[in-house]
Amino acid sequence: MNIEKFITEYENYLIDSFHDIWQQIEIEPDKLGAYSVIGGLLSRQVTLSIELARSPNSWNGHSAPLFLRAMTDLYITLSWILLDLEERAKLYVSHGLGEEKLLIELYKDGIKEEADEQSKKQMQQIIDIKSSWINSQKMDWAVEVNLGSWSPLDYRKMSQEADCEGLYKFAYKPFSQNSHNMWPHVSVYNSKRCTNPLHRNHIIPELIEAPFEPDFMYRSCKYVNKTFSLFVSTFNVNLSKMPFDWWDEYWQENIETDDKGEL
Repeated sequence: MNIEKFITEYENYLIDSFHDIWQQIEIEPDKLGAYSVIGGLLSRQVTLSIELARSPNSWNGHSAPLFLRAMTDLYITLSWILLDLEERAKLYVSHGLGEEKLLIELYKDGIKEEADEQSKKQMQQIIDIKSSWINSQKMDWAVEVNLGSWSPLDYRKMSQEADCEGLYKFAYKPFSQNSHNMWPHVSVYNSKRCTNPLHRNHIIPELIEAPFEPDFMYRSCKYVNKTFSLFVSTFNVNLSKMPFDWWDEYWQENIETDDKGEL
């Protein structure tokens, strides 16, 4: 398996396909903000897959699920937003702006409590940058802070509405065990059974070297494929080669080359 060749060609394919899809989208002038949201989410999905591809040392049970959890989260979010593009995109943006506004207030409190002048200066610089970013989109006095979720629904219900509950059950939830350091993950990947019979085979911590699993990269490609398909079906755009088609074609060609001893 020539990993460097795969990474280069996969990245080039995703970049070209991303631009191909987005250039075909007919953006409605009265919904610029909504299209900014879905365009950004499309870009992030592609970016996550590229970043995972660039890091083959992360193709294991310790690290890859961190990428894949984010990718499944994004797909559910995007699918749900597209059911009511303008209103749900507004919810998404408003919550994000509110989160930053809340963070600014926390930094302001931190300045009051901080004795070191250099630290105060650094926190003020962060406040200025974040305030400028908020005001570039909406005047900060008009930004509401919502301490709950950006969506009125949890991700399970969002996935049900968006007809992707299977992804929630069999990908989002399992990968969440990794992202949130839950016992089903920690007990398998960071623990082992004690061999001392007097200790009744209790579980002890262990630094386990997780095996290299290219299947994680396949799953990443799968979630990009689902995301591209969502844009194709929603906006009636065309893509000459979907990610799964590229994947099958690439490995068919390279397996045949490998069999001939030319790799």
